[in-house]
Amino acid sequence: MAEEEEATSPKRTPTIDDLGIGLDDLIRLVDDSDPGAEPTDLVAIAMAVGDRLGELGDHLVGHFVDQARAAGASWREIGASMGVTKQAAQKRFVPGRGDPSEEGLFQRFTVRARRVVEVAHEEARRMRSAAVSPEHLLVGLVTDPEGLSAKALASQGITPDHVRGAVAASGLATVDEVGDRVPFGSDTKKILGFGLREALRRRHNYIGTEHLLLGAMTDDTMGSARILTRLGADLDTTREWIDRFLGDLVEEKTGFRPELAD
Repeated sequence: MAEEEEATSPKRTPTIDDLGIGLDDLIRLVDDSDPGAEPTDLVAIAMAVGDRLGELGDHLVGHFVDQARAAGASWREIGASMGVTKQAAQKRFVPGRGDPSEEGLFQRFTVRARRVVEVAHEEARRMRSAAVSPEHLLVGLVTDPEGLSAKALASQGITPDHVRGAVAASGLATVDEVGDRVPFGSDTKKILGFGLREALRRRHNYIGTEHLLLGAMTDDTMGSARILTRLGADLDTTREWIDRFLGDLVEEKTGFRPELAD
């Protein structure tokens, strides 16, 4: 009988308190960040902490929305689970429908990551494409041999020539006229969001070429992921190589090896 009651009892929704974090902990975090700060300075610090928590929350939900879509859930079903309409769910999580400004996201990009985006735009114009696609972004990711994205692929035997040849043979659609600035396609915007999540997962305050590469491999329906799979790249292998490389680098400089966020 007890087993039956346990099986039919409603599931409890976890809260932030389950992590051992409460309001008092957050207050202490802000107070301890700058003991000599003026009250108005602490307000600014508290705002930054709040924004960070909100951002992590958005990407937490986004991660499970992506999983639900991959499992075949409709936007109507996802919206119902969130307590909002289908349109509201799409506006929040479909690239190009109310997503945050690109300018704000790009402020986090490293110099090499910004160059990846520039090369992707150049490739889109050169190939006379209507939008910057994941394939164009892939070319940008292998252009600089010193970038971690290129090194991670090289560790699996994939060269820039392999990538460029596969992109050239991918049969991307062309247009007669190309504007001065080719816009991002919806899949490419999604990759940028995936890249941000990869950075947040590692507690990084920047987005590098390594994060963009993992983002380009996350959704296996995208052209970038399909190309890399055909060339022999594996997402788990790539992620492990990047995390090991970064861990070694930090340990060499500080003597401390960081752990990934859960």
